[in-house]
Amino acid sequence: MSWYEIYLEEIKLKKNAENYIEYKIDHKEKLINLIKKYSPHKKVLEAGCGTAIISTYLASLGYDVEAIDISEEILGLAKELASDYFEANPPKFTKKSIFELDYDDNTFDVSFSNGVLEHFSDEEIIDTIKQQMKIAKYVIIGIPTKFFNDDEALYGNERFMELDKWRDLINEAGGNIVEECSYHYMTFFEKIKSVNKIFRPKPFRVFVVEKYNQE
Repeated sequence: MSWYEIYLEEIKLKKNAENYIEYKIDHKEKLINLIKKYSPHKKVLEAGCGTAIISTYLASLGYDVEAIDISEEILGLAKELASDYFEANPPKFTKKSIFELDYDDNTFDVSFSNGVLEHFSDEEIIDTIKQQMKIAKYVIIGIPTKFFNDDEALYGNERFMELDKWRDLINEAGGNIVEECSYHYMTFFEKIKSVNKIFRPKPFRVFVVEKYNQE
């Protein structure tokens, strides 16, 4: 199943696009608040945007947001969702790889990704973090944790790594973690059903990163 098909299935499960968007915004509140906190000039890049719900929401609040992805099909879906729900001030959508970030230094306050980097190798993760630290003062990375079993992978190639592994990769890229937080996506009753995971990390972890020795 392609990412495009996965997103369409997620929207279908939420009955309609409006419910899907509101659900995504609601359960990613911690991530959104961190992006706001570290972007005083409201200049934001989403590196690997998928449906770009966070970018679209931030743009609706007056942020200058660029959302990039390598898939024309995905970008088309993101544009459609943005025009349907936040028509007044959509993000700038650009077809671009997260490994070819040809922007000027410090173009953005924040470059963020969510549910993206776990699909790549150690070397690729280090590479894109380095590139993002060059073009943004802060890099915010959202990843799934070892809360998930391998057979729960959404796309199939996710790497549910230990948090210390992520910290090591960020360090190898020359990044300094200035803040971390975790968040859940389940309702209270859904959490009860997953009682066997009660001692695991929360499903999603967010790292706020800056380049070492940044002036």
